[in-house]
Amino acid sequence: MTVAAVRDLALNPMGLLRAVAQAARHPGTTLTSARTVAGGALALAAAMWPTSASSLAGPLSAERRFAFSRGCTADVRTVRKAFGGTFNDVVLAAVTSGFRRLLQSRGEDLHIDSVRLLVPVSVRAPGTDGIPDNQVSLMLATLPVEIADPVERLAAVVASMAGLKESHEAEAGAALVALGGVEPFPVTALPVRLAARLAQRSVISVATNVPGPRETLYLLGRELREIVPYVPIGSSMRTGVAIFTYGDRVTFGVTGDYVAAPDVGVLAAGVADGLAELVGRAREHEAAGRLRAATVHEVRERA
Repeated sequence: MTVAAVRDLALNPMGLLRAVAQAARHPGTTLTSARTVAGGALALAAAMWPTSASSLAGPLSAERRFAFSRGCTADVRTVRKAFGGTFNDVVLAAVTSGFRRLLQSRGEDLHIDSVRLLVPVSVRAPGTDGIPDNQVSLMLATLPVEIADPVERLAAVVASMAGLKESHEAEAGAALVALGGVEPFPVTALPVRLAARLAQRSVISVATNVPGPRETLYLLGRELREIVPYVPIGSSMRTGVAIFTYGDRVTFGVTGDYVAAPDVGVLAAGVADGLAELVGRAREHEAAGRLRAATVHEVRERA
C-alpha cells in the first residue's frame, strides 16, 4: 500500500513541483513560515502535558445530556467596551465562570490547569469567505477557573488567548493537517493511528464559537427566532460547549455525558450568570468613569 502511494505521488508530481517553485521564488517568506510553524508546533506539544485529575475527563457512556443558556451580543459589546478583549475572549470568560461553578458544585479543587479546552479557530485567508469549505485549526486554551474575580478572570483569558496567537499554535495545527494532503497517506496515517491509541489526558473539554447570520432568517414566511448550537463530545471529554450568535443573541449549548455529567444545567446556567456578572461590573465601571469625569469637570469649573 505504501509503495502504491509513493508511485502515485511520483506519477503526479505537479503539486510538489509547484510548492518547490514557490519556495525558490520566495525563500525569505518560506523560511519565516517554517520558523513560525516550528515554533507553534513546539508550543502545541508543550500544551499537551496532562492536566490535573478531574471529573470532567474519563470514560463515556453511549448517551448524552444537553442544556443551553442565552445572552445577547449587546452585553458582550458592553463588556468589551469596559474591559477590552475580543468577542471570543468575553464568551470564553463566561464559559470559564460556568466551569468554575460546575467544579465547585462537585466539591473539587480549582487548579491552574483544571480546565484545558480544545478551541477550534478559523485559519481562512482574507478574501476567501465565499469558498464553501472548512479551514479550521485548533488551539489549546487553559481557562483560569482558579480566579475568583470575574474581571480578573476576563483579563487572564485575554492574556492567555493573546499568548496562544503569538505562539502560532493554530498555524502549526493547520500545517499538520495540510501535510496529510501532500504526503503518501500511509506515511501520515501511521502516527495518527498510534496517537489515537494513547490515553488522552491533555484536553478535558471543547468550546467552539461560531458566528451566525446577523440578519433575521425566515422559512415559509415564518421567522426563525432562535438557533441553539450543539457540539459532540468524544474521547475522554465528558462535556463540550458550543457558542452561536444569531442576530442580537448569543446562545450557549452544553453537551454532557449522560452518566458522568448529569449536571450540565449547572454549567449552562453558570455561563449565563458569568456573562451577566461581567455586564454588571462593566456598567459599574462605566458609571464610575462618568462620575470621575463629572467630578473633574466640576473642579475645573470652580477653578
